[in-house]
Amino acid sequence: MNDDELLRQELRSAREELVRKRTRDSNDVPSSESRLPLMPERNEAFLRLALMSVDDLETHIDRLERDLADLEDGITRPDAEHV
Repeated sequence: MNDDELLRQELRSAREELVRKRTRDSNDVPSSESRLPLMPERNEAFLRLALMSVDDLETHIDRLERDLADLEDGITRPDAEHV
């Protein structure tokens, strides 16, 4: 799997987690309950997203979107240039 596919999967998982957290917040579910990665539809590779706050998820999503746009525009990671 290449970098853009991985970024797309993580972006999708982050957006899904953000929706879960916003839904939880609107239903007044205690945050300690929903932080546990017990939901079967969560992607196991991105369980750490379940531990992020809404603000952290929003920031992470912005970064993922920017990284994906950079990849699509042909911009590589700075550390990849020296490999």
